[in-house]
Amino acid sequence: MLNHIAFFVFATLSGMGIGSAGLPVIYLTLVGGMSQLTAQGINLMFFIFSSGSSLIFNLGNRKILFSVILLMSAAGAVGAVGGFWTASSIDPSLVRILFGIMLVISGGISLFAKKNSKDRTTDPDRPSVF
Repeated sequence: MLNHIAFFVFATLSGMGIGSAGLPVIYLTLVGGMSQLTAQGINLMFFIFSSGSSLIFNLGNRKILFSVILLMSAAGAVGAVGGFWTASSIDPSLVRILFGIMLVISGGISLFAKKNSKDRTTDPDRPSVF
């Protein structure tokens, strides 16, 4: 039951646009006792379903910039291949440490970053690029 509640909270945070991608990994490794690799695989499946529902919603509202999707997809594919090559060539314990450091840094940036109103679009019908 605790798992259902936790993932409901993660899905809610994700649906609200709050970056919660690392939360299931932390939860599954610390509470669930899973290996980090298994937890990351489950997290990817979780992300596929949450992003799929978001895609359907945004397609209905016509807030999709297909040129940006193509650019980001190409960059993501290059990054995935490079990340796989790098991660497979170094010690798994170092990958675990680097992943933890990345989560702490990105969480700190999100927590302490000032929101600048100039960065937001004033037109509610115009989709945001980021």
